[in-house]
Amino acid sequence: MDVFHSKLVEAAGAESVKTQEMMKNHTTFRVGGPAAGYVTPSDEAALSGVVSLCKAEHVPYYIIGNGSNLLVGDLGYDGVIISMSENWNYCRVEGKRITAGAGTLLFKIAKSALEASLTGFEFAAGIPGTLGGAVVMNAGAYGSEMKCVLESARVLTGEGKIRNLSLKELELGYRKSCIPSNGYIVLEAVILLDAGDKEAVREKMDELARQRREKQ
Repeated sequence: MDVFHSKLVEAAGAESVKTQEMMKNHTTFRVGGPAAGYVTPSDEAALSGVVSLCKAEHVPYYIIGNGSNLLVGDLGYDGVIISMSENWNYCRVEGKRITAGAGTLLFKIAKSALEASLTGFEFAAGIPGTLGGAVVMNAGAYGSEMKCVLESARVLTGEGKIRNLSLKELELGYRKSCIPSNGYIVLEAVILLDAGDKEAVREKMDELARQRREKQ
């Protein structure tokens, strides 16, 4: 691992690489042993470099966001965990569109929509995950899902290329997309919402939160 660790540092930078990192610190269940390598790539080049290195060295890797509902055994993970939650956590509102990084919590995006008086994303406010995972699985709740609000997604392909995929190209279905089968990694996505009344949006978010508390 020492030689491989040096290559990881070269690809992502020393500040972005840890070894024997306890996964219990990065999952919502707060369980999980050490990951042999834990990387928080700062940009597309670093991410592509880490993935290419893992493939070349035949080292398994796994992409995570917030670690929501992720179970990691006490023995840990004998490979590289690539976390998107640290450096891919941003959210920009431009008119009716919200562009957010793959590591951005859905609640944060919903809050930004509320502050901009945009409606359509209330359903996602209580889903405990990040945008990247939500795009991958077409997350949904309370009669709506990502395909109802998603306009496009920016991804890293298995060949190290950057692609912008339209809603149609993402092939979103019930809890699925084309991303896993093609080996893509979500970098960011654009959400298109409707203009709404801020108080009405707030009331709907509060009502859905109440329903979630009662059921769970």
